[in-house]
Amino acid sequence: MSGRDTLDRFDHYCELLNSLTGVTPIISDVEPRVIEDGPVRAISYIGTPEPGYVTGFTYGLSFSSHPGWGARGRELSITVRSDDVEWSPVPARVVAALRGICPFNLGQVLGYMKPYVEGSTMNSLVLAEPAVERDLGLLDLSRAEVGSEARDLVEIVGAYPIHASERDFVYSHGFGAFWSLEWDRFNPAREPVA
Repeated sequence: MSGRDTLDRFDHYCELLNSLTGVTPIISDVEPRVIEDGPVRAISYIGTPEPGYVTGFTYGLSFSSHPGWGARGRELSITVRSDDVEWSPVPARVVAALRGICPFNLGQVLGYMKPYVEGSTMNSLVLAEPAVERDLGLLDLSRAEVGSEARDLVEIVGAYPIHASERDFVYSHGFGAFWSLEWDRFNPAREPVA
């Protein structure tokens, strides 16, 4: 883990997210697979982007690096149409289990043996552009002045819950074929489309 795990960095990240959502989050810690890699947190926004939705962001994936990421880190976000707040920490639990092992690339699918949330049959995620409508772009978690070389850039990657059969479809037909199917990306109670 780098020296990036500071309270100031985390506070700045939350400030940026809060300014995008206009909501105060619920923050919870998720136990990481390797403690030395730093903390993993779930940042949950209830009623975001509108009532009846929940949105969650991870914090902690950006402590690791991957050759394909370049000079930036990554964090995940999820948005579902549900009153069940248990959906918002799902990406943080995935990060806690796979950080340092998985590249978390767009188009990638990640699976779990059990459903992520009680009452749902979904046990996989597909990674794509984030669902949050506002343009997230790259978030700079440094407090450096504009144009400074000392930037701490983080890209937000969207995580969408899917069924195991849909995960298998992505493996056999590719991300593009699955993403082009007609399905409600925000409904964690929907039936499988593949």
